[in-house]
Amino acid sequence: MINRLFHVCITVADIEAALQFYCGVLELKSIGALRNEKAPGAVLGFPGQEIEIHANHLVGKNNENATVIDLIEFVSPKTVVAAGPTAPLNHAGINRMAFDVDSTDAIYEKLKMRGDIVFLCEPQVVIAPTGGKFKILTFK
Repeated sequence: MINRLFHVCITVADIEAALQFYCGVLELKSIGALRNEKAPGAVLGFPGQEIEIHANHLVGKNNENATVIDLIEFVSPKTVVAAGPTAPLNHAGINRMAFDVDSTDAIYEKLKMRGDIVFLCEPQVVIAPTGGKFKILTFK
């Protein structure tokens, strides 16, 4: 039986640039990092190979039992960026993740100031099937 979602891995082309966004902009915090770590390839989909990665494990401010976001940059073999860092949302694979935030509007304004974020929608109220209301913001 599943108790909770433990972690989500996101492969990135440049871990330092990713950390600037996830920690600097979204204000997640690192709870551990690996640099130039050798790992058995079978664990990450490369059976019979030894691989090298940079990784960082991130959580939000309320991190008790939090789902961890693992950012991974493959050093050897290198991370492959096939169609750019974001594919259309109807492509197979993880297409989004959601954060519980203090203020959707404040996050929106902060991201908008960067000038390099593509918004799919501005903050808007959504009514869940259960009747609850929440505000969402979608960007890539």
